[in-house]
Amino acid sequence: MTQRIILYFTLFLFLFSSCQLVDVLDKYPENQADADQAITSPNAAELTLRGIYFYLPGGKSSVIYPTVSGSFKAGTMLRQDLVTVGNAVYYSERMLPVLSYSDGTEWDSDYEIIKNSILLEQALTKIDKSSFEGNRADEIIGEIAFLRALANFRLLVRYGEFWDENSEYGITLRTEVHTVANSPKARSSVKETYEHIMSNLETAIAHAPHFSSASAASKEAALALKAKVLFYAGRYDEALTAIEKVLPLVKFENNYADIFIKATTPDNKEILFQRVFGKEEIPSLYMRESAFGNSVNKNEGYWGPTKSYIDLVGDDPRAEAIFANVDSLDSRGKVGYNLTTVKKTLNSDNTMPVFFLRSDELQLMKAEALMRTNASIAAAYEPIRMLRTRAGAPVVVPATRAELEDAIFNEWLIEMSFENWHEWFLMLRFAGLKEANPDFSRLLAMNRMLREAYEKEVKAGKGEEYLERIKSRRIDAIPTSEINSNLESKQNPGY
Repeated sequence: MTQRIILYFTLFLFLFSSCQLVDVLDKYPENQADADQAITSPNAAELTLRGIYFYLPGGKSSVIYPTVSGSFKAGTMLRQDLVTVGNAVYYSERMLPVLSYSDGTEWDSDYEIIKNSILLEQALTKIDKSSFEGNRADEIIGEIAFLRALANFRLLVRYGEFWDENSEYGITLRTEVHTVANSPKARSSVKETYEHIMSNLETAIAHAPHFSSASAASKEAALALKAKVLFYAGRYDEALTAIEKVLPLVKFENNYADIFIKATTPDNKEILFQRVFGKEEIPSLYMRESAFGNSVNKNEGYWGPTKSYIDLVGDDPRAEAIFANVDSLDSRGKVGYNLTTVKKTLNSDNTMPVFFLRSDELQLMKAEALMRTNASIAAAYEPIRMLRTRAGAPVVVPATRAELEDAIFNEWLIEMSFENWHEWFLMLRFAGLKEANPDFSRLLAMNRMLREAYEKEVKAGKGEEYLERIKSRRIDAIPTSEINSNLESKQNPGY
């Protein structure tokens, strides 16, 4: 069966069942018909674009991994101690907190986005622009560029030394359809990776449509992602300029809880880009419910916030929007445990939104970037004051730069935890990404399992070696499947 037939069949299935597009690029000889020949109309292009969105941020049955893997690593989430029966995901929930588990779900999904975006972009060059309504052809180019930038950025911060533009450990940049012939390819440098991401973002900013839905790429989302990319690169002055450019274009909810209550409704003001997994999209619904609970039946929910995280939140008014109680039912339907779970992962529709960009993040990046560029304490704290005022939390202006650092760190954790890896990257930044010997005290204070593992090694006289291990595992290992199939790809140090 040729790629053309496969893609026609896929588009047919998508049209009638709304399932995601399958990957039409893998494992086919180069001499077979090009798949982009099947995308010959605006309708086919739109369907293919929708299929690309469906790869974010992982497979339907494994969406729980990319959602909170970073939370497990940071120590804000853990399998609850009361749970002695049943299991959500077995091995991973025990190994993630001690940095001994690396999941390739997001790697595969992000490269699917990249490959299929290239395919669609090629196909668009062969379709008459006048057959699209208005400037829709250009808008699709903008959306493609945004998705490709986001996929490459996610790969870089997970698998590359994103904090050092001089590092050779960027990612493998795929700029043409992946074939057997071009599969062997060396990793690009971090600098080259950032340049590629920024180039795509400029295209997205120029051509993507204005914001209309958090489930679609937009100019506003592209501007926010540009600010985020500059921030993660440590280019704080440029990040601040980008943040100031996008802040007037975004909105904020009046109430913190409304961010999540309205997340999947047209009334949502604050979320700039998200992927919502509906009930029908999660074949392994039991896995999702056993991990997070069920907002309708209030059962299970084996994953929950750690005691150290609950203690940090304390009596902050946002606790009510962050935490929830769910009942774990036994085989007779009686309550076995009443557990604290994460309310952000629950809603009345029992769907699962995954947040990529929202307005609060811009304020937090602004505060941290100001702090890191030695702005005054008052100026750096101002975005934090705004967020805390909205939440009804006490506002206490820090007296010292150490207090400012603590205030910004804590605000990130309270505002953004359990929303797609924020806590993990926060821990890395505040440990000192460019330091020869990062200070992991904040990480060890929050992550009880990692601290216990470290203390065990200290008693054995191997504490320094274990700290080096943590240092190397700030980024994940390149998946074995990539290393085995692409012999030019170098594994990350320490693996």
